[in-house]
Amino acid sequence: MHSQPTQNLLGLLVGGLLLGSLSLISTAAEAQRVAPATSSVTASPGTPPATDALEEQAAARVAAAVCSKRVVLLGELPEHGEARGFGVKARIVERLVASCGFRAVLFEAGSYDFFGLERVIATPSPASAGTDRADSLELGLARAIGGLWWTRELAGWRRWLVHEAVAGRVAIGGLDDQPSATAAYARATLPGLVGAAAPPARAAECQEAVARHLGWGYTATLPYDSTERARLADCAQLAATRPVARTSTASPAERRTPDDVMLDNLASYFARERGTAERGAAATPDRDLVMARNVAWWSERLPRDAKIVVWTATTHAARAPGAQPALPLGVRPLGARLAERWGDQLAVIGFTALQGQWSRAGRPSQPLAPLPPNALEARALTGGAAGDSAGWAYLDRATLRSFGSVPSRLFGKVTTTDWSTAFDGVLVIRDEAPPTFEPRR
Repeated sequence: MHSQPTQNLLGLLVGGLLLGSLSLISTAAEAQRVAPATSSVTASPGTPPATDALEEQAAARVAAAVCSKRVVLLGELPEHGEARGFGVKARIVERLVASCGFRAVLFEAGSYDFFGLERVIATPSPASAGTDRADSLELGLARAIGGLWWTRELAGWRRWLVHEAVAGRVAIGGLDDQPSATAAYARATLPGLVGAAAPPARAAECQEAVARHLGWGYTATLPYDSTERARLADCAQLAATRPVARTSTASPAERRTPDDVMLDNLASYFARERGTAERGAAATPDRDLVMARNVAWWSERLPRDAKIVVWTATTHAARAPGAQPALPLGVRPLGARLAERWGDQLAVIGFTALQGQWSRAGRPSQPLAPLPPNALEARALTGGAAGDSAGWAYLDRATLRSFGSVPSRLFGKVTTTDWSTAFDGVLVIRDEAPPTFEPRR
């Protein structure tokens, strides 16, 4: 018997899943091209004053630079483990929503559980639900975003984001086709969704295969081998290409429902899991192409001219179209693909750090690798307008161009290139710190 995805997961998500309000910040202030931090912001209890000032002032500078854009990509170092970068990005998003009219926040995270959260938010609940519902929604968002951002530094921001979504002021979604280890909605929904969409003769086989993969229920007698990968790819493709009735007057977004998007994403994920040797000459979309298509789908789905901010890594955000600079992904990045559609209405902001510590998803912290003395980060933060004591500096595109080809850790591994070809602006943080990992149940 096929499962009923939406009904099953509403029960799971609501049953298993903090909602508080966070003050929205005032309009972003203008600043000079390379802007130093000062210490005029009063720290909240328990927050180091330098960190508080860094977050608020750096966020104000970046938000002012991109406020008028239609789509903004906010990168972070590809390790996904820098607390101060997380904090600045969160404050930027708040400002863009509160003061610049941005109406969607999309993440480099699996699409699936965001659709589950969306459905729960849209489901009426009794007034008595109160705190329990708020806790459930915040847990749903944490699971959707994934373990990389389960940090104490982002806990209040996640509550704020859910609050904005419940109030109807912002839509939140995921762009990736990879189901994460925290994707409870995907595990409960996708097997039945695929089974219901597959041909009747394959329905039970396909449902069981998808459930086995998402629960990683492989054994010595039923391993995750080439045969199983082929089965999953075939099942997902059959489900994604099933005939579906749509009205001829429907918009592209209406023609592809959230369930359609999930099936398409699962099909591309399983196709890519097979690898080049297994799938032969058959083409399959890379992750960045999938994410670009999902941004386009969200743009069609949202109200006309709605502004979108994307939370991702610098490696995906880069707007360079090809080999210059040499990108570490081996494919054209998300930013380059979005630039084809939005041009000057797109802004891409890279984040990097001169020195400090980082930690990914609760693992032990470690130092950022040393940089050469002529690195972009060192030039931004030593001497000149920033001064030796500045906690951060913002480099706009003209300043990046004036630096010429310089080394930087923006792509993780130190790379030398003209960074103005990849980013519209770069925020450099002097001293990074590892986040405090707080896993959700």
